[in-house]
This record gives sequence, structure tokens and C-alpha cells, in this order.
Amino acid sequence: MDQEIYLSGGTIPSLREMITDMGEDGFHVLDVEDLRLHYYKTLRCWEQNFRNHREEVEKMFDRRFNRMWDLYLSSCAAAFHNGIIDIHQILASKGINNGLPIVRWY
Repeated sequence: MDQEIYLSGGTIPSLREMITDMGEDGFHVLDVEDLRLHYYKTLRCWEQNFRNHREEVEKMFDRRFNRMWDLYLSSCAAAFHNGIIDIHQILASKGINNGLPIVRWY
């Protein structure tokens, strides 16, 4: 499938598809981290910040926009929390790379 057509349709490739494609292009996957719950927490913070500043925001945007934005933040947070959508950080190298740490450092 043509990459431009594939991405222009709004389809998010699965982790399996991304890793497969990376392997076919000579990349070696060194680490994969799931950031789903991090995004859930971030969206909840954005949602709370938005609500805490509602009066200011209502001066800049109409009521319809504010209601849609509130719903968007809430629904995205719920989708990440319930595993409906996911996001990963992938560490890969072109070819073999033995110079990186063998464990993650937090």
C-alpha cells in the first residue's frame, strides 16, 4: 500500500505494523515503551487546566468551541485510559548499535 495514501486516510498504524516496516527498512528495534497512561494523565491535567481557566477561555472562543474542546479532552483521556487508543515510543537504530545502555534510566 502506498505510504502517502495510507497515512492520508487518517489510519494510525499499529505497533506491529510500525515495527515490521522498520525492520524491512533495516532498523533494529532496541526498546518500546507504552506511554498510554502517561497520555491519560497529561490529558486529565490539560482538562483540569482548561476548566480552571474557563472564564478566560470563554472570552476568546465561543460557547460551542468551549464545549467541543472540553468534550475532546475528556474523550481522549477516556480513550487512553480504557486502552481504545495507544501510543508508543520506539527506540531504533539503523543497523546494529551496541553503544547504548542495556537498561532504561529513569
